[in-house]
Amino acid sequence: MKSAKNSPLKDGARVAIIGGGPAGSFFSIFASKLAKDLGRRLDITIYERKTFVNQGAAGCNMCAGVVSESLVQLLALEGINLPPSVVQSGIESYHFHTQNGNVRIKSSRLQQRGIATIYRGGGPKGSIEKGIQSFDDFLLHKAVECGAKVEHIIVDEIRMERDKPVLYSRGKMLHDCDLLVGASGVKASTGEMYEKLGTGYKAPSIIKAMQSEIEMGNNWISSQFAHSIHIFLLHIPRIKFVSIIPKGDFITISILGKEPDAGCTKVFLSHPEMRKMLPPGFKIPEKFCHCFPKINVGAARKPFAHRLVFVGDASSARLYKDGIGSSYITSKAAAHTALLYGIGEEDFKEHYLPACETLNRDNLFGQFLFHVNDLISTISPLSRGYFKIIQQEQKNLQKDAHYSDILWDMFTGSRFYKNIFIRALNPLPIIRLLLAGSASSLRKVFFSHQ
Repeated sequence: MKSAKNSPLKDGARVAIIGGGPAGSFFSIFASKLAKDLGRRLDITIYERKTFVNQGAAGCNMCAGVVSESLVQLLALEGINLPPSVVQSGIESYHFHTQNGNVRIKSSRLQQRGIATIYRGGGPKGSIEKGIQSFDDFLLHKAVECGAKVEHIIVDEIRMERDKPVLYSRGKMLHDCDLLVGASGVKASTGEMYEKLGTGYKAPSIIKAMQSEIEMGNNWISSQFAHSIHIFLLHIPRIKFVSIIPKGDFITISILGKEPDAGCTKVFLSHPEMRKMLPPGFKIPEKFCHCFPKINVGAARKPFAHRLVFVGDASSARLYKDGIGSSYITSKAAAHTALLYGIGEEDFKEHYLPACETLNRDNLFGQFLFHVNDLISTISPLSRGYFKIIQQEQKNLQKDAHYSDILWDMFTGSRFYKNIFIRALNPLPIIRLLLAGSASSLRKVFFSHQ
């Protein structure tokens, strides 16, 4: 297989994108706009079996559905402004629930409600006539506006023939292409299809999460959950943590843990800390819209080859957070490489791979930060002292918001983990945390002897 350098996409080049989620749409948008600036025209086809307008799993890309404030701003700079029909709620704070107390935090940087909650499909089952517009459908239409075509066909085989990728569906050849973009996430079937090409690609390692959509009515959600995402760190068996994301008449319950199932949602809804937030007389529904998305927790090996590049979850993604933001980063880097430098293996290695490696290295810092956060939450004196400091910071955000901003950035995905890690090494706040933990422990001992 050839590995020529300096052979960028030419005028009239055919690009096939497998996957019409954010990664595929972003690549198409960026490539189309850059090609236009360069005086070229591209023939781009996006292959996506879903339409993203149906309710439930049939139209959904199975995601918690949170767009960080940093990505909202980046999209605005690209001329992609999320309309009210797509944004289900604007988020201004995060509310953390633990066994050692609760704390609501706002960022000292956040401008108004800069975080958007969205649906990746047409909404949960039962949400008909709720005025929901899919984020993925919105982006896909943007790609079409830029010149892409969309085919609702399943590509189930790829062959390299005469130095070009050739696409097949159910044994029938579709066409060849100058560049193939793998943007189909971490589906097992597509991962195996890419691996069979023999280019050295290896799909990322994954874990299974669970998303549930529970209807409670807009009035109740507005009064109880307001414009906050609620994070529960309660040490429930099999559950690492739970996020509750308000979306109009529904809440999305996102569970990360050890092989979560529908029973985990019912156990969580029965927990006293969550019970306080449910409507009077609320009964856990026997049936509710739910899915089990696979989450990228490791990097793909060699996410490129001659005339091949993999983006989004099929390549590299940020640990636990901001998968849509990772799609933006990898897709933009891949599109710029293909149009400015070349579509050979060495071109992608030199100009695209660094963007993936930056995300991969950053995730190592993320693993450490989440491990430390878990450790603090399990040591009661430290946990109580930690949240007391954050409560004090929230009273005067402009003066000192060290730990508030660290916690905010970890759970929103608004900053790279490496930057958070460097801020966390500041010795003075660490000393303050240890002193607060010691004071909390001494108070507990003192009052236990009263």
